[in-house]
Amino acid sequence: MSHTCKAALVRCMDFRLEPGLTDYLRSQHLLHDMDMISIAGAAKNIAAEPEGFVMTQIGLSVQLHHISEVHLMQHTDCGAYGGSASQTSLEAEKAMHLSEMQKAKEVILSAHPSLIIKMFLAVIEDNQLSRVESLD
Repeated sequence: MSHTCKAALVRCMDFRLEPGLTDYLRSQHLLHDMDMISIAGAAKNIAAEPEGFVMTQIGLSVQLHHISEVHLMQHTDCGAYGGSASQTSLEAEKAMHLSEMQKAKEVILSAHPSLIIKMFLAVIEDNQLSRVESLD
């Protein structure tokens, strides 16, 4: 029996992303149409370990579910990167996450050149998800 989905979402495991992330995925018509890969720091693992755990999971998603897209979602105040306090401003934090996702995108495309990579930043305010910004 074969089953497919549109995309894989590489996201941080941070509990503060819920329920806002579910609402966002529903609004984008992606809920129940993507594999969820949750790991602290999200794209950090791909950038640091190009043949590591997350890339293995993406490969399985391609092989088993025939995904055509990977959505990379980082978030502000991520503990895996030292939190917002480690950055000088929100703009500096966004730039750092964009740089990490660009590195991850290159790694993913080198292994799976036909995939579409989309990049998003979830902004945490008052310890909850306040909005999701596209960084494409």
